[in-house]
Formats: sequence, C-alpha cells, structure tokens
Amino acid sequence: MSQPFFTIVIPTYNRAGFILKTIDTILAQSFGNFEVIVIDDGSSDNTNEVMKSITDGRVQYVKKQNGERGAARNAGARLAKGKYINFVDSDDVLYPNHTEEAHRVISRDPSIKVFHLGYDVKEGDGKFLRNSSNIGNINKQLLTGNVLSCNAVFMEKEVALANPFSENRVLSAIEDWELWLRLAAKYPITHVPVITSTVVQHDERSVMSVNTDRIKAKMNLFIDMVSSNGDIRKTFGANVDKIIASVLTYTALHIAIAKADRSEILSLTRRGILKNPGEMLSKRFFVILKLLVLR
Repeated sequence: MSQPFFTIVIPTYNRAGFILKTIDTILAQSFGNFEVIVIDDGSSDNTNEVMKSITDGRVQYVKKQNGERGAARNAGARLAKGKYINFVDSDDVLYPNHTEEAHRVISRDPSIKVFHLGYDVKEGDGKFLRNSSNIGNINKQLLTGNVLSCNAVFMEKEVALANPFSENRVLSAIEDWELWLRLAAKYPITHVPVITSTVVQHDERSVMSVNTDRIKAKMNLFIDMVSSNGDIRKTFGANVDKIIASVLTYTALHIAIAKADRSEILSLTRRGILKNPGEMLSKRFFVILKLLVLR
C-alpha cells in the first residue's frame, strides 16, 4: 500500500481471546488509509495462531521478548510509516468513525501535534458505564488524574518518537499518565468530544490487579519522574504539587481496595491533602473514606 496516513499500534500480551475483535473493529473503519502494527510482547498463549487468521495486508504482526506495554508501544512507533500514530489496547474496540474523525481534526488544523478524541467505558456485556464528554481542558485536568485513554490519543510520529513511553516495568499501568504530563508540558492537547472508541472493563484488565508493594513502588517512581522533569516543572510550576497529591490519593485508594493497613491508607491520604487540600473535594477522597468505614 502507499504510505499510510495513520499507524495504529496495538501492544498485546496473552490477549488471544480479545485481540481479534479489536482488530475487526479497526478494519471496519470508514477511513481506511492506515496500517496496523501488532506488537506481541512475549505472549505465551495462542495469539500467534489467532493472528495468522488475519489476511488484510494492512496488518503487521511482530513478536518480541516481553518488556511491558511501554516498550511494546515504543517498538511499534519505531516501525510506523504513518504520519500520525494511535495506540490501541488489544482488549478494547473502535467505532467505525475513529480514523475518519481523527482525519477530520487534522484536516481542520494540519499543525496539530497531539489530540484526544472522545471515548466511552462499557462492561464486557455492553452495559454503558460512562464517557469522556466532560474532560474539558486536558492540560489542566491531567494535574489531578489520568483522564485520557490511549485508544483516543493521536500524535504526530515525530512527537511519538521524541517522547517515548517509559519502559520501566515498575511504572506499568500509569506509564501513560506520565507521558501525557510530559506532552502537556510541551503542547496544548486538544480534546474533541466525539466518541470514537470504547474501553471495555473486565476482570483481566491489568489495571484491575492490586498489589500493595508494587503500587507503592509505582507511586514513588512516578513522583520522582514528575518532580525531576524540567519541562513539567517549568510549565506547571507549583501545580506539580497537585499531580503529586493526586498520585498519593490514587495509591491510597488502590491499597484501600486491597485492604491494606488502615494507618498506611490514612497516611497516604493525609500526605495528598497536605500537598493539595482540594483533594478533600475529589470523588477519590470520598471513596477512600467509604472503603475505610465499610471495613
């Protein structure tokens, strides 16, 4: 095919039962000038056999040694031929207007570097849970949490190559938030609220897994990376404390779900509030209190 306009990178690991549906929704796009690069991050299931059933020439399958999703996405970006890259998870789906809407955004403003389309969240049976229509100013919203979905983010190839995902395994599950903050420190990230993809909630999602020690290590690394990044410090200034407060209460919430020691949960929550008193008005804070009361 001629040079594709979009490259859709799909990192996958042991998602043989999901990935075919994901790819089918990509191939059903109304705007078809794209390539799909599936980066198999060392799967031990039958993903390889599933991928052999796909005959569309726009789909490329590459298997590599396991290195976590950040490394898989970066590997796909390096192979990309498209002008813009979109990273799609291997257990989620796209609506037929996904690439068409993205192309429309770029046609309106060819200078755009990074933008985010709308998405919704559904259960595996299709039950609607929520959507992203109320994101508003992304660069501001990212200070208090990760409001973006990888499926909905498009960026110029050069931007993706210059700003790779962290490949540190410890950061896995919030490596995308760390990247969005780095990008927001350099570019205005435009949000277009047209819904074009679905994040599917199911028990096998990696973000649903909770390990107290790992999530605390993740928090500490995230804080170190954000605090030491010159671009983030320069752009957000004192608002970096809001980011740190948010990841502290994010951690408190997840270890509360894991029924960790009450004093540890309260200590993290208190640290978050001291960094940003506004955390006391967040939905996350009230959920933490509810989990503590119900124990």
